Amino acid sequence: MPVIKANGINQHYELTGNGDQTVVWIHGIGGSLNYWTEDLSKFSNFQHLTYDVRGMGETEGTSDSVSLEIWAKDLSELLKTLDINNAIIAGSSMGGAIAQRFAIDNPDQTAALLLLSTSSRVGAAATDHWRAQADETEKNGDKFLAEAQRAVAFYNMDEELKDIAVATLILVGDADPTTPPGGSVIMSRCIVDSELEIYSGLGHAPLHESDEPVKRVQAWLAQVQTA
Repeated sequence: MPVIKANGINQHYELTGNGDQTVVWIHGIGGSLNYWTEDLSKFSNFQHLTYDVRGMGETEGTSDSVSLEIWAKDLSELLKTLDINNAIIAGSSMGGAIAQRFAIDNPDQTAALLLLSTSSRVGAAATDHWRAQADETEKNGDKFLAEAQRAVAFYNMDEELKDIAVATLILVGDADPTTPPGGSVIMSRCIVDSELEIYSGLGHAPLHESDEPVKRVQAWLAQVQTA
């Protein structure tokens, strides 16, 4: 898979599929572009861009702290370097938070938004959890993952989401222990005309757990493509 310099770091990415419209898929914390390997063939007639987030997979990390804003800028510059004018931005968990930040910061590069098992805010209990986990991770020698855990320890994008004006689909399982559906309800109330689906019995990876959300995304992508 190729590596390209964008926003000052070497980013590991893959382009697959055929289509005039590109879908960008952003993985969760500690993951890599391989998270989406089994998914992309399910969504035909699109070009798909997967990539490793800064400090994860095979993308270069830096000694500086990271943030949702930095991750969003990384993607913005990656798209420019690859000569992709705008894209449908899809993200799971941490990747969904990056997708929201990207859409807020780069509306001209955002054609539509697909948010999977994510949230627009972090509560106090989760903040304490992530900060404690980051300290433990750093003790174990993984500075890049520790910085990522600190980056997701606190954020609140609720008010900024109200400015998003692109088609948005939000999917979550009601058995998701990591990002419970209440967070998706909040996002759906903040993003004008967004669509929300809550799936009974599904956990943190709905596209990997059932055909029902896959079919929902297929139908939504077809609608977005012809809009």
